[in-house]
Amino acid sequence: MSLTLKEEQMLSGVGLIAFFDEKPAGWHTLAKETKKFVASHFPAGATIRRDDVATALVPLLEVNEKLGAFLAEKKLTQKYWIRYFADLIVDRAWDSIPA
Repeated sequence: MSLTLKEEQMLSGVGLIAFFDEKPAGWHTLAKETKKFVASHFPAGATIRRDDVATALVPLLEVNEKLGAFLAEKKLTQKYWIRYFADLIVDRAWDSIPA
């Protein structure tokens, strides 16, 4: 599901938006590459939605060492933080990703 105001406030409260803002270009690149991957495996002509990309991003974020270290340092062990962060990445990068 897309990033909601509540999720954005939660991400901000634990420092994940500041973490994103430290190197946004890297997250934008990851979103762009993920959308390209999704598009190449969806049926021809299918509309790629934000949630399609965010869902595909989750496994990549689960093994991202920098994100993992940040979450561990903050003791953010719940799985929803990764999904919310994926939604944040897609929300911030979507307009700069080619259709």
